[in-house]
Amino acid sequence: MLLGLALGAAGYAILHPGGLEGRIPPIPLGPFEPLSLFVAAAAAGFGLVIFIAALMPKGPSGPSGGGGGGKRKVNKSGQPIVIDFTSDHSAPSAGDHGAPHAALVSEPDAPSHAEAHAAPEPAPEPHQHAPAPPQAVGAFAEARQALRHETRAENWPQAAVLVRRLSSLAATDHERMLAAQDAGDFARSQGQTDTAAEAYEEALSYARGLGDKAALADALTNVGDMAYDEHRLDHAVGAYEEVLGLRRQLVAADAGDLEAKRGLSLALERLADAREDRGHRVRALDLYRESMVITTKLASADPARFSEDLAITRRRLGELEAKVAL
Repeated sequence: MLLGLALGAAGYAILHPGGLEGRIPPIPLGPFEPLSLFVAAAAAGFGLVIFIAALMPKGPSGPSGGGGGGKRKVNKSGQPIVIDFTSDHSAPSAGDHGAPHAALVSEPDAPSHAEAHAAPEPAPEPHQHAPAPPQAVGAFAEARQALRHETRAENWPQAAVLVRRLSSLAATDHERMLAAQDAGDFARSQGQTDTAAEAYEEALSYARGLGDKAALADALTNVGDMAYDEHRLDHAVGAYEEVLGLRRQLVAADAGDLEAKRGLSLALERLADAREDRGHRVRALDLYRESMVITTKLASADPARFSEDLAITRRRLGELEAKVAL
């Protein structure tokens, strides 16, 4: 802001030497004196731009803000990882129809995303809770819908109230899992990484108890993403490997499900990115090559839906091949 004012004053002093009553001495331009009008206008204009830019509100990143910086993963639209509250992410047992490379781009009844394949941890005993009255179930769904509305409008105070309300309205372990995921999404969008990580871990504990592979894969992805963003790569790789195993099982259960195959492709790439950051480029290259086979078949089956996926996978594969060849 001060720089903008200084430039504006300099432009004024060039045009009107002494116009500021001696506060600013005349500014001689020497051989550029014939261009004084242009120089003054440029200085004043640039100062005005800087001054206005300094006054612009920064605001929170909100649900369109998002994931880690640097050379991080991109989603299949080629954009950085983002948090998205604009759609539901529940957990259907049919499979994940979210986009694992967009931190929480969820579908109705399909949680965020995930990928992994390591030995699964033993599932804890399901949480036991007394069933809530039927009206509470409807209230939970309505509160989630209201949360989506408030986050689209970037009404963060009201959204925060709804996030807290969801946990008290949840009547089943499935709803408790969703409430924890929403709390994690909201905290992450506001830059509250510790709170987000705790909420995602809570959602993961419920997902393990539900026995729903798609829900578990999604919950694990959120946990892995937080670890990845915080550069806890060993933890991220462990989560992504378990997710990858779950995605393989979902594809094996329904070989005709194109979205399940896309989820597998994205799981492979998510794990590959984490492995590349650990220095395992050859292993990452193998994962991208496997993803390339899947994505090529998807683009052939439905070009409108998957051709962009293929372009991104091909680009990333080419980048890795060039690095390995060095």
